[in-house]
Amino acid sequence: MYSDNRTVQILIAFLKEFKVRHAVLSPGTRNVPVVHSLEKDPDFKCYSVVDERSAAYFGLGLALETGEPVLISCTSGTATANYTSALWEASKQNLPLIVLTSDRNQYFLGQLEDQMIVQPNMYGAACRKSVTLPIVKDDQDAWYCRRLVNEALLELRHRDGGPVHINLPTEWGLFAQNFNAQELPKVRPFRRVTRRDMALGAITAFDSILSKRRILVLVGQGRDTNEGYQRCVEQFASQYPCVIAVETISNLHICDAINTSLISRALTKEMFLEYAPDLVISLGRNYVSTVKGLLKGCTADFEHWTVNEDGHVIDQFRKLTSIFECSQEEFFAYFNQYAKGGAPDRSYLKLWQSRIKNLPKSDFSYSSNYIMQEFLQYIPQGSILHYGNGVAVHVAQYFQSDPSIVTYCHSGTTTIDGSLSTFIGQASVSKRLCFALIGDLSFFYDMNAIWNRYVGSNVRILLYNNEGGETFHWNAAKEIDTLTLHTSAEHFANAKGWVESLGFKYFSAKTKDEFDSYLPEFIKTDSEQPICFEVFTKKDTDGKILHEYYDQCRQHLLGIGTTLEETNL
Repeated sequence: MYSDNRTVQILIAFLKEFKVRHAVLSPGTRNVPVVHSLEKDPDFKCYSVVDERSAAYFGLGLALETGEPVLISCTSGTATANYTSALWEASKQNLPLIVLTSDRNQYFLGQLEDQMIVQPNMYGAACRKSVTLPIVKDDQDAWYCRRLVNEALLELRHRDGGPVHINLPTEWGLFAQNFNAQELPKVRPFRRVTRRDMALGAITAFDSILSKRRILVLVGQGRDTNEGYQRCVEQFASQYPCVIAVETISNLHICDAINTSLISRALTKEMFLEYAPDLVISLGRNYVSTVKGLLKGCTADFEHWTVNEDGHVIDQFRKLTSIFECSQEEFFAYFNQYAKGGAPDRSYLKLWQSRIKNLPKSDFSYSSNYIMQEFLQYIPQGSILHYGNGVAVHVAQYFQSDPSIVTYCHSGTTTIDGSLSTFIGQASVSKRLCFALIGDLSFFYDMNAIWNRYVGSNVRILLYNNEGGETFHWNAAKEIDTLTLHTSAEHFANAKGWVESLGFKYFSAKTKDEFDSYLPEFIKTDSEQPICFEVFTKKDTDGKILHEYYDQCRQHLLGIGTTLEETNL
């Protein structure tokens, strides 16, 4: 019989998955749910040691002799402080101690409640990982709890290994304990695969990948990629039944790679089941496509592998199974050697390609959407392009530009803060033509970025000014009656006086004909001055035109009309 406390159940389920057998238990009130659950499970050998200081060293001795991870558990309050000395010794010897401190709900801190000290991260650098578990009340809490426990236990053996700290708050006292659970919840641990594991062939993940028929490789933001890496990805794509999903900010240009941004805007969650993968492999930094949201809400069962050199846990779809602690190039090179050979099943790729190919072509009237579409067709080869955050980077995903264009964006934090300053900093040391495609709020927020002596003649700023935050006029915020006042920050400013005072050549356009006539002047490579091209549109019109296009795509995919609220937008 196990405790009815869901947090405790998840913890014990993971201890069993990680083959933890030894538990050194010190008496107390707060850890009763754990202690009684452990002592009733034959998979655990329990040791009773009253003095927590001695108990910690006792556990250290067990770990020394067995080479296995050892759990030590105590109640809340100053009992937890008695573990400190042994933990530092375990840290110096890289011994896998699991320090389980029981605690009360954090809202009791500083409220003159009994047996409470600040326990989260109380051991500092002595532990390789310190987590405080949530009090699980719903599925969201349960996912978060599983992730934290799994992250902590992974660190026991990560690199040199060492002790970890799990702080377990509970709202139950000694006389409110129930032990009615007949079995533990099913958990699917995620594992970390290191370079050493790969070098020794000590992983079975390639067996799993060989059985998958639908692999979705999500390539997030990345810097300019080298030819060796691109060849590795192309070889992988030629040997596995996969879709390589990229964005403009991925800066990866290979045959048959697709941008899922537009079709993802048009798909409902129900429709996405047709496109659901068996395995998602995510790499690179953040990505802006709505496919991220579709995968989060997808009810189909799939595995998720993440690839990053730090071995960080990134469980954004709540289905993580493997973390590959290596470079992207190492990952692809490793799995390329295990491919079966011969041509893979291309049906999954063809499904995405056929749907994307047949989406209605955009035919925008004059708007910020038209501006982006036209500009991206004619931007000179070999240029650098910075996107402002928000509408700029999202809508730009729907149009193609020359593969020689290297793109950047503050998508890591998804903020407008400093986007123009970053662009100017890079342009100041670049010998290439440098373009910024930026909205009005982003520009005016960071307008002092061009108030310095480092703005060169290679700078080109395409400023689309629709008098406020367009994005708020086509999401749920549009229902707010004071929308233009505090949310979309409506304004009627322009950049002309400011940029001209700083030595910029300035053009502006308010119509399609004006934009078309000035565009060649804006993109010319031989200007002796930096150039700002300010294009005026209306945010309501921009949003309306864009959503009419989304509706066309959606109707094409559904065969019937739907409302915006029925989609995942």
